[in-house]
Amino acid sequence: MPCTCSAAELDIFSEKGARRELRRYLRKGLGGDDAKLMAAWAEEGGLEYATVVEVGGGIGQVQTELLRRGAARGRIVELVPAYEASAAELARAVAVAERSSFVVADLLAEPESVEAADIVVLRRVVCCSPEGPALLGAAAGKARRTLLASYPRDRAVTRALLKLENATLRLMRRRFRAFVHSPDDLERAVAQRGLRRTRVSRGFVWETAQFDVAS
Repeated sequence: MPCTCSAAELDIFSEKGARRELRRYLRKGLGGDDAKLMAAWAEEGGLEYATVVEVGGGIGQVQTELLRRGAARGRIVELVPAYEASAAELARAVAVAERSSFVVADLLAEPESVEAADIVVLRRVVCCSPEGPALLGAAAGKARRTLLASYPRDRAVTRALLKLENATLRLMRRRFRAFVHSPDDLERAVAQRGLRRTRVSRGFVWETAQFDVAS
């Protein structure tokens, strides 16, 4: 169960991996659980003039989709500089380069370095940090309208898969580890920033949630 988000352990995320993600997206686009992040916007619209920040966005597939659907401007916030070249290539390939940017920053350590946006996205990012709830809460604090997030489901089969993945990484002498966080803890961290969960979609491994600013 590969977790494709960024993390402080930079030894697992590489330029080679970024190129592989770029080729996959250009061939197939978003699919599966990732496509569910787009479902609400496909149904409801509301993207005109919206700004987007994708935290731990890698090459920025989700912000690219939002820009293609009508968002005005997007920014990828990453810990891993190796993704920047492929992110720029993707933006050029789908003709959104003038509306997309990439910045290396740590939202949890330096929240002031990340600007607020109408829509904030964390695609498979929460699982990459032992401080997942705090990270999601920090992202919620940057969302003027909506927070979209996907993370592993909190159940026995998911924990077993992650245990196997982490054991394999340990044997490979990689420092990265993946984590399953309680959805109650995640929702509580977001609620403290004034957002409430309005949608949730659950697959075999991943849970995708939408949180909106409480009215």
